[in-house]
Amino acid sequence: MPDTPPATVSPQTAPVDNARERARAAYTAGQDAYTAGRFAAAEEHFALADSLMPAVQAKYWRAMSLDQLGNVPAALAAFERTLASPDKAQLGADKVANAEARQRALAATPAELALTTVPAGARVNVSGVDSSTPTPLTLRLAPGRHVVRVVLDGYQPQQIELNVTAGEKLTPTLTLVKTTSGATGLAPIPALGADAAPAVAERSRVPGYVTLGIAGASAVVGTIFGIQALQDKSDFDENPTTGKADDVERNALIADMAFGVTLTLGITGIVLLVADDPVPAAPQVGALAPQRLRVTPYVAPSGAGAAATLTF
Repeated sequence: MPDTPPATVSPQTAPVDNARERARAAYTAGQDAYTAGRFAAAEEHFALADSLMPAVQAKYWRAMSLDQLGNVPAALAAFERTLASPDKAQLGADKVANAEARQRALAATPAELALTTVPAGARVNVSGVDSSTPTPLTLRLAPGRHVVRVVLDGYQPQQIELNVTAGEKLTPTLTLVKTTSGATGLAPIPALGADAAPAVAERSRVPGYVTLGIAGASAVVGTIFGIQALQDKSDFDENPTTGKADDVERNALIADMAFGVTLTLGITGIVLLVADDPVPAAPQVGALAPQRLRVTPYVAPSGAGAAATLTF
């Protein structure tokens, strides 16, 4: 019986078959590891299988393994590659829907910022929002761009910009530099020198005294006309006439007006005397002339009152 010639293998086919077998073996090992809960080993096997023979099934299960490991950035990228594969329909509707759901959930996962400063105890503001906890502290940040500002009394403020990705873990340490002024980086307000200090003088009491003087004069006028009104009333009671009635009414009106002025100016004068607000000193021009107060009662056909004249 003649010998059967050995089967020939094409040089071009042998490496492909070898890679396919290795990929199949790696994929099977990945499934076994995933089922056993050894997700790190499963991820390595699926990654090897996909590198030898790219396949959407290997991509999907690698993404699932990374998701189980809690590696949010890597899992998110793996699900995005799975969904971008033109062969994703081979997974079946259930796995495609699951990949889409996990991709959305992972994309919204906050990043974690563990911020440390040297020295500790600095105040932190993230994108305009103050943190109630001083450094060191841990914050959860939404994916995207954030501006972190750190302030500590006696040290120069520092500011960093972060473009965080979903689930990223950041651990920056900021070393603060002391300021020469001991402030927080804001320009100190220069103190006024002796020459630059504004002149402040004690408030003059003269207006208060003058006002009270007028009030006193009005009280005197009111008393005089009040007494006169009482006398006229007595005369009217003994001998009622129209003229005497007019006198009573006129004098009583003048007395009422005078006492009204007394009350108003008395309160005003007291306020002027007790007010302690300092006023800028005005330049003195010449000497003050003696002050004179003149109070003159008057009676007119349409009314009566008192006129006060103050001469400085």
